[in-house]
Amino acid sequence: MTTLPPRVLFGAAYYHEYQPYERLKTDLDLMTEAKFTVIRVGESVWSTWEPENGRFELDWLQPVLDGAHERGISVVLGTPTYAVPPWLARQYPEIAAEDASGKPAAWGARQEVDITHPAFLFHAERVVRAIVARYASHPAVIGFQVDNEPGPRLPHNHGVFQRFADDLRRRYGDVETLNREWGLVYWSHRLTTWADLWTPEGNAQPQYDLAWQAFQARQTTEFIAWQAGIVREYTRPEQFVTTCLAYGSPGLEDDAMTDTLDVTAGNPYYDMQDSLTMPGPPREKLPQQWMAYGAWALHHSADRIYSSRQEPFLITETNAQAIGGSSDNRPAFDGQWRQAAWALVARGARMIEYWHWHTLHFGTETYWGGVLPHSGRPGRAYAELARLGAEFERAGDLVAGITPDADIAMVYSAPSKWLMRKHPPLAGPDGGPTRTRTRGSSNRSTGARSRRDDRCGSCTPASCTTPVANAPESPPRRRPNGTPSSSHRGCTWRTTGCSTGSPPTPKRAATSCSGRAPATVTTRRGPATR
Repeated sequence: MTTLPPRVLFGAAYYHEYQPYERLKTDLDLMTEAKFTVIRVGESVWSTWEPENGRFELDWLQPVLDGAHERGISVVLGTPTYAVPPWLARQYPEIAAEDASGKPAAWGARQEVDITHPAFLFHAERVVRAIVARYASHPAVIGFQVDNEPGPRLPHNHGVFQRFADDLRRRYGDVETLNREWGLVYWSHRLTTWADLWTPEGNAQPQYDLAWQAFQARQTTEFIAWQAGIVREYTRPEQFVTTCLAYGSPGLEDDAMTDTLDVTAGNPYYDMQDSLTMPGPPREKLPQQWMAYGAWALHHSADRIYSSRQEPFLITETNAQAIGGSSDNRPAFDGQWRQAAWALVARGARMIEYWHWHTLHFGTETYWGGVLPHSGRPGRAYAELARLGAEFERAGDLVAGITPDADIAMVYSAPSKWLMRKHPPLAGPDGGPTRTRTRGSSNRSTGARSRRDDRCGSCTPASCTTPVANAPESPPRRRPNGTPSSSHRGCTWRTTGCSTGSPPTPKRAATSCSGRAPATVTTRRGPATR
């Protein structure tokens, strides 16, 4: 794991450029009073960094970094590639991501592009290099976040499909091997040449679905790894590179992606007020959607992030006040911010960073509450977070990098999720299949992980076996006073492995519930299929 300051970092995303009037000194002073130690900046405003093609304006961030450094506040600097400027969309309309029917994404939101398109990549690299070269040496900058919540779309552009066909050709060698491995004799889908491969629109073959999803996830991983490589050309040895993950994104496979980064960072949002009651939330709050419902689900979200690299992690976004739209205004009860933050730290969080500092006066997220309300004056949320900041300061390194114990193991498999998203295994109350609910194109699903063997990323259920991996009984854990913990148990888990890959090898448990929230565990190899 990368080297981090010897305490839990505490702060918020900060957008000085969004403020309708000058208040930089006021904001930074308020942060200092609340014991903030970190802010995230810069990741959402490509059109501010580069207002015209090739014309960069980089100096506007300097006062923010200088002011933060003067107050001992560290900075995570983001690259702005997830929200492209209008001039780029106008001059290169072909970069728009297309859906399965070939319809380009409409402009006006964010993450509308095909991240593999050469025109997009050219301009993305250019702006990333300009920003990082300008600010990597600034003493306030401790790390970089590349892009933001990657993988929300599955682009179906012509070039993407052609690369998919090329990828299958490399993996299988010839169409006869693909015919055999995919069972394409079924419904007369045998290929004669690679040109016979049909496009994903209207596909009904699950083996194709799995291969397409796995390919899309690799494209996302390669994009983030590519950006991380560019940034590392400029960073100091002590600076980290990460991205922030929304774990329900359809184009995300966190296991492979986080291998390309220095530390995992996630964005666990959770429902507040009565959803944090024990032992569980009201029934009308279920099933789980893009945010966590229930105290157990909040712990599970943290466990999911921990499991990506089996090590402590960063929280780059979480609730500052009410989250959602104008009709959904339910900020935390007194004490719940502290309850949630300490729960995340107990599960291994090395940074708690809220989204965001100042409730916005405009834009899509106008009613997504920040640490400060629209008035900009400290209120109830600020007061409780200031108390929390003082607690983290007093705790110091005693709570930095906690390794959670593990009583209950859960195996998470991205390939299984991809298949079950389209082929749900359970029926709902109406007798129809249950499907994952999402907000927009992503959700915050949870679970543990298993590392997929790339040789088997497109195998069929018929070609897979189901070995059982038995975790050895672990020695009893001990409480701080040295006495054994009676709640600790060994665990057994089941996963599926492809006959062409290696059986799964157990890896240490990632997290635990200790009788409270489900824990996660990983296996190193073996794809899971339905």
